[in-house]
Amino acid sequence: MSDQPELAVDWQSQIVRDAAIALFKTERIRRDVYTWPLINGLLEREWLKQTSNDKEYCLTAKGRSQYPKMLDNQLPKWQELALSGMSVKGDERSAFMKRLEFVRTNTRFDLPVWINKKSFNTLYGGDEQAEISSELQSLLPKYRISEDAVLRIRGTTDMHLVRKMMKPIRLGPILQLMSHAAIPERDVMELTEVDGEQPYMVMTVENLSVFTDMDIPDHLMLVWAPLDYPDLAIHIIKMMPQYVPHIHFGDLDASGFALAEHIASETGRPVRRFLPEFWQEYINEYAQPCMDHAVKGPTWRQAISSNELIRKLMLRKEWLPQSAVLLDPRLKQELLGVMN
Repeated sequence: MSDQPELAVDWQSQIVRDAAIALFKTERIRRDVYTWPLINGLLEREWLKQTSNDKEYCLTAKGRSQYPKMLDNQLPKWQELALSGMSVKGDERSAFMKRLEFVRTNTRFDLPVWINKKSFNTLYGGDEQAEISSELQSLLPKYRISEDAVLRIRGTTDMHLVRKMMKPIRLGPILQLMSHAAIPERDVMELTEVDGEQPYMVMTVENLSVFTDMDIPDHLMLVWAPLDYPDLAIHIIKMMPQYVPHIHFGDLDASGFALAEHIASETGRPVRRFLPEFWQEYINEYAQPCMDHAVKGPTWRQAISSNELIRKLMLRKEWLPQSAVLLDPRLKQELLGVMN
């Protein structure tokens, strides 16, 4: 800060101090008679830029990196002031502040836009499993936090996944070279729309084993939607035109049914499940007993179904894994029937 002139700001003003701390937490500040000296000085340093609202300004990338150091100089206790209104216990607050100070002293200048959730938890919470409250996160650098899962897609489509300020991801060449496309979460969350060739139908598949091994007809696009993190599948389906129908293929159990309903609700589409006609032939050899609180095959909680196969499973307190029908020669024909 020694090479920068001091800002003509009244740091003794409570209004100015509150606005300065709020700027760090929200990255935005509104212009008024009290805040204008601070805003004007930050504009000269290129730490702020005006938004579409002529009275509102936001931090630039340079400002996000340098502004906390200025607060350290002008308001040495600004972090404690920011924490004062939060419902954070004393010990937790003290440990967090010590860790935050250490990280800030030893952090490189060019912070990443994205950071893995476990890396984030370790840096600011002390270990991979730590949960950083939203209150405390407001004091941290503005990372986008990723689980670093992958979106997996199969099919013959040449859909283009359009990203902001980047080349689109063309699925066609990828799917010609490999068994399926695996797109990192960080890229998926940057998508703005889908373009190019659309499939005749999109099918979400619960289990990775079935997704990778199932023989599928042309123009059917498979998207892996795991039970524990279907968010990426939901994200891409929401971008697809409504004229492309969606159907879900999962285990015949309570959690599989809940997954299908969740995907339909989030994407604004009707619930449609793929239930091969021959599936009931597999009950005697492959049905498994339901168990309370199990991830796969939990006890049925839904109302008794009118579908004969599902009704039988519910009454017998059993469930069927979708992988049992994987190699049945009738499967592909039924997929064609659904698409037609």
